[in-house]
Amino acid sequence: MITRFDPNRCNNPFLSTDMLNQLTDRLLKKEWSEETIEQLVGDYLHLYHAYAEDPQVRRNAASGGVGSALLIELIKAGEIDGALVCNSRIEAGKVRAHFTIATTEQEILEAQGSKYVETAFMKEALPLIREFDGRVAVVGLPCDITNLRRWLQKDEVLAVKVRLTIALVCGHNSRTQLVDGITVKLENLAGGKLQSYRFRRGHWRGQLEAAFDNGATIQKPFSYFSLYQNLFFYSEKKCLVCHDHFGYQADISLGDVWAYRFKDDPIKKTGVIVRTAAGEEAWSAALQSQQINSTDLDITDILDGQARAAPYHYNVSARSRVAHLLGYKVPDKTNSQVSWHQWLSAFMALFNMRWSENKRWQGLIFKLPRPILKLLLYFRKGLESLP
Repeated sequence: MITRFDPNRCNNPFLSTDMLNQLTDRLLKKEWSEETIEQLVGDYLHLYHAYAEDPQVRRNAASGGVGSALLIELIKAGEIDGALVCNSRIEAGKVRAHFTIATTEQEILEAQGSKYVETAFMKEALPLIREFDGRVAVVGLPCDITNLRRWLQKDEVLAVKVRLTIALVCGHNSRTQLVDGITVKLENLAGGKLQSYRFRRGHWRGQLEAAFDNGATIQKPFSYFSLYQNLFFYSEKKCLVCHDHFGYQADISLGDVWAYRFKDDPIKKTGVIVRTAAGEEAWSAALQSQQINSTDLDITDILDGQARAAPYHYNVSARSRVAHLLGYKVPDKTNSQVSWHQWLSAFMALFNMRWSENKRWQGLIFKLPRPILKLLLYFRKGLESLP
C-alpha cells in the first residue's frame, strides 16, 4: 500500500502548509520605517481585510468582491446614482476595455475583474460623468484618480457629481499588444475565434478564462498572461514615470494582499485603505448592510503583501538612472537611493519594454520557452526581495 504525503493533514505543525506559508512570510518580511510607509502608502485613516458576503458577488471578482459589494450597496442606499466602471469587450476579435456608468447591480457585476490592458480614462470618463444625471462613484487606477482630482479642483459641476473615488492598487498597466499576443496563442489552442475573455478570477493568483465561437472554453493559470506582464513586456510608457502604487488621491484604495499566510484562506480577501472622511462615510454605510465582512488590518500586512512591487513602483529614481541607456527619458520624481539590485531590476524592466517596441525582434517574445521566462522572473523577484 502506498501512502501519499499530504502536508495539510500532517500532525507535525512544522510541515503543514499553513506553517510553511507563515515561514515564507517571515523569510521574505521587510522592515518598514515610518518614512517608507508614508512614502509608499500615503495618508490613510483605517485599514481593513474584507470580502463580499454573497458568493455570487465574489464569483467573477479578481479579489474578494469588495469593490462590487460596496458600489451595489451605495446605489441601493441612494448614496450614489451610478458608478463609473471598466468593462472588457471583444472588438474585431481583440480584447479592449472601455468605461461605462453602471446603475444596476447586474451592470456592476458585468464589469467585475481586473483589466490588464490600456484604457482611455480621461477621454472616456469625463464626458460620461458630465452627461450623467446624478451622483457617481468613480473606480480607476491611481493615475486615473490623480488626473480626475485635478479636474475636480477646477470644475465645480464635475466636483458636485463625483461623490466617491476608488483606486485599484496598480503596479503598472500593459499595452493592447500583450493581451493580443496571448489571445492569439489561445485561439490556436482552441481552433476557434475569441468570443469572451476574463483576465483573472478565482482564489489566490487565479485563472484566466477564454471562450471561443466553436464552443471551446480554455482556462489557464493567470501566470499564462502575468509571466509576460510581470517582466514588463509591452508595459505602457506612462508607467515609467509613475510612483503611485496605492492610490494616494483616492477616498478608498482596494487591492490584493499577497501575504502567503492568507493563501489558504477559504475566501480570498481584499485589502482596503480608507483615506478620507468621504471614504469612511461610504465604507460605514456599506457595512451597515451586512453585505461586507470586514476585519482590521495592519499597515505592515498591506506592505508585506506588496513587498516587491510597491518599492519598485515608487522608486522612479532607479528607472531614471537607466532610462538613457535604452533611449527613454524618465524625470526623477522621488530622489530615492538606488542600490545595485534596484538598478538591475529597473534595467531588466526597461530592456523588455524596449524589446516590445522593436518591430524586428518583438515577434520572438511569445516564442521564448516558458522555463526561460520563469527563470528571468524568479531572478527579478529575487532582486526585488533584497533589502
